[in-house]
Amino acid sequence: LNANDIDNNAKQKKQSRYELDEVYYKPSPMGRYFPKHERITMYMKDLDAVEPKEGKFIFLPSLTQILTLRSAAAAATTVANNNNKHPLDSVINDMISTTWENLFRNGYYVDTERKEYLGPLLHKFYLSGLLDGKDGNMPILLNAHFTPTYPLSLYLHGTAGAGKSSLVRSLVPSINSAISTHCDPELLVRFVKQNLNKPYKTLALELELRPNNNDYSVMSIIQGRRMTLAQSKPGLVLVALEEMPKDDSDGNADPNQGEVGRLISMRFSGRKGEFKVGEAPRNSTKRGISGDATIISIFTSNYNLEPSCLEALQRLDMFKNLTVVKVAPVAGKDREAFSLSYLTQRVDEGLVATPTSRKKGSHKNVVNIFNLDIPCGEGDIRPLVRYLRMLSFYIHALLVMRSKSSIDDGSASASSDVSVSFDASTNITTITAKNNGDQRTNTMQLKPGSFQNLYAITPPALDTRASNTVAELQKLHPNTIRNPMELSQILDFYFAKTLAPAVILSHNQQLIRDLVKLLSRCDGVHDISNIDPTSYKMMKSLYDPSDTPNLRDDILQILHNANSREQGSSVSISVAVELACPTTDAQLQIREIIEDTPSMTAFSTERSAMHKDGLLFGVFVDGDITPEIESRASLVI
Repeated sequence: LNANDIDNNAKQKKQSRYELDEVYYKPSPMGRYFPKHERITMYMKDLDAVEPKEGKFIFLPSLTQILTLRSAAAAATTVANNNNKHPLDSVINDMISTTWENLFRNGYYVDTERKEYLGPLLHKFYLSGLLDGKDGNMPILLNAHFTPTYPLSLYLHGTAGAGKSSLVRSLVPSINSAISTHCDPELLVRFVKQNLNKPYKTLALELELRPNNNDYSVMSIIQGRRMTLAQSKPGLVLVALEEMPKDDSDGNADPNQGEVGRLISMRFSGRKGEFKVGEAPRNSTKRGISGDATIISIFTSNYNLEPSCLEALQRLDMFKNLTVVKVAPVAGKDREAFSLSYLTQRVDEGLVATPTSRKKGSHKNVVNIFNLDIPCGEGDIRPLVRYLRMLSFYIHALLVMRSKSSIDDGSASASSDVSVSFDASTNITTITAKNNGDQRTNTMQLKPGSFQNLYAITPPALDTRASNTVAELQKLHPNTIRNPMELSQILDFYFAKTLAPAVILSHNQQLIRDLVKLLSRCDGVHDISNIDPTSYKMMKSLYDPSDTPNLRDDILQILHNANSREQGSSVSISVAVELACPTTDAQLQIREIIEDTPSMTAFSTERSAMHKDGLLFGVFVDGDITPEIESRASLVI
């Protein structure tokens, strides 16, 4: 095939030779209601052109392992022992082991029970991504890149503080690491979080389908997150559908589990209409995101999943495998192992942030917690996490004091051994620190308070802002505050960013209002007052106008402006927020904002997430405090 081509640089005509290089035929999909046009694409090759550099080719990291195992099986005289095993089981088991290791590295302790219910589901999901087709017999067709066909979907429910949300958050990097290590080094797993604990009208707006480029729905965000500008190819998306509300047979609750389930069923299948009982959406598997197995969907809730809601969700392919799992808090020996792991992680993070550890030529601080003998409790894990964060605060304070004294007398060491023991007869916790090669020890004794808070019997040098604030508050409310010393310590934790966030509850609205006002007078503290969740949004959706007032943006704006103005200042920036919850529904709506996890909207990324160290929420509650809010509280005054 010849063609004339003009060389614009030389202004001369030259003869170019082309030959047919490849023909690609794409037929109309089988079974389609309205057949599509078939397509034939012909690729031509210029024989005189310089061949472009070939794109990089990545071998399946586990290919050698797979081939070795299959060769061994084929060479065996009998295959009776291999009949019950899939050829890829060895690789899949390694992927699951990598997932557990990364969950632990990300601060989530996976006990035996969690491994038992997650392991088989992860096995099916990983296997479907490796195989090109369902047949696992020889010859095996392997995908060159991880493309799952098994939709992974979970409904995690259980008591407050069982570890549901933290599991979902930790699964993202863990699954990503397992796939990139064993299957597909270029694949990325993205995260989208959608809260369901909001009025139905607000949720319906966030899930509203609109045509073309006007579609800013959650489903559009999920599809866009699969392939961002930073990715070389489409990846996976883990969608966290958090805080599924309870079901109300009378229909008076807002939100209501049945209504939310039916809304998700319709919108995720690309339908705008109302849910019809007994009738699946037309072409539901070919519309929306419902048939995409690259989307991992995980619900979390404090309530059981009702059969009517399950039936509505399972109409969609992405929820066909929806597995309901009751999550119980870590207990027994697993709880003790979690405590040691988490405390070690917190202490290490604190020492890295110590100014002396960043000095040029200084040794890296190494802390060995060789003994941890404390009551770990049972049930809700959140009080234990707060307890461990406070314990790390005191360990860090003791090590800093010891380091200063060691530098003064020339006996400084980069390694310290720490022991923590609890005396049940006196309720005293004792921290002992000792440097390697030094026989001298330093100790600090702690006593318990309400909400498992810890207080030093001989307090170290505390932040004067905390004690001054409590003194002023006592003048305004004499004989009202039952526990001023505890409040002072919680404020000290707040200023040190030990609690993330600090949450103080009270039935006295004026007491909360005055506390936030007094805190705003402290250096580095900014306040947001008189926020009613029933009338003021906690966060906005993309459909809201850009200037829609909402608490999350208010906090982020304060932090951004303050950090820009006060760069180089030794005083860290903090925010104190006054919340008023006149109803139980109002308490429901603040769950996410006072949760001890980063606050994210559906369109948030890790970079735009609102981290909560340096935040304090003073919450006035009219009526009974719900267990979900009480489990997030640092103190009730």
